[in-house]
Amino acid sequence: MDSPSGPAWTAGQVAKDLGISESTLRTWHRRYGLSPQDAQPGHYRRYRAEDVARLQRMLELIEQGMLASDAARTVQGGEAPAVAPARDVADLVEAAKALDTARCDLLLDRLFTRRGVLDAWELVCCPALLGVDAHPRDDPAFMAAEHALSWALLGALHRLSRPPAAPGASLVLLACTEGEQHTLPLAALSAALAEHRMPSRMLGASTPGPSLERAVLETRPDAVVLWAQRSETAAYGVLRALSRYPVRQVAAGPGWDSRRLAGVPRVITLRGAVAALDGEGPGKSPVD
Repeated sequence: MDSPSGPAWTAGQVAKDLGISESTLRTWHRRYGLSPQDAQPGHYRRYRAEDVARLQRMLELIEQGMLASDAARTVQGGEAPAVAPARDVADLVEAAKALDTARCDLLLDRLFTRRGVLDAWELVCCPALLGVDAHPRDDPAFMAAEHALSWALLGALHRLSRPPAAPGASLVLLACTEGEQHTLPLAALSAALAEHRMPSRMLGASTPGPSLERAVLETRPDAVVLWAQRSETAAYGVLRALSRYPVRQVAAGPGWDSRRLAGVPRVITLRGAVAALDGEGPGKSPVD
């Protein structure tokens, strides 16, 4: 069940994911007040990502030897869920390899709630994608895991809430070069920009050059980010065409050769792209 505040899960689904019984979950609810934050009397309890994150942290503290009562007080005191990135990566890779997309959804919603877009992407999502991609390209089992994880990531990024843009914030136009189908890095960038209250519009995969020019004329963005995953799809002619317009250009992705960009900044990192668009210069964390 979904609502404007994000996806939600039943007590049974949450208990199964955490590896505890529903009776334990009910005990925590009655004894320690660990009910969903928006629970209403007379209604079935529905847990959202932040609720599950609290329960996961309590379980971790108990496993570390803390009394349940002390763990509950710690969690309710607002301590951030300190989950090691390696554990998040392992859980996500395991779910992807099992093709358990429902668990991928739950893990990713919880992950973005706890870490925010930039840290979640850099510390967990990229390593997890590399983890399921480390296989022979003709192995159908691992290819299915890669597709499952990519699809779950797109869904999780689209489910993130989008705060209103900051007053006076400039629009950013996002597009893949013609022939380029890798939209996931741009979806992550769109979510990260929203987290920084910077508005963006997504044109998506394989955007023809003339269509991109038309979009620039109609939307009058401050900047255009053009993604190329492979050298074969790097469209230098499109960048030259865009130079006729009063718009900043950013060449994003590993497909671009910086020697051929004629002053156009190149970024291959999510944090670097956000920093470049926010006027802070390139960063150092991989987008894909």
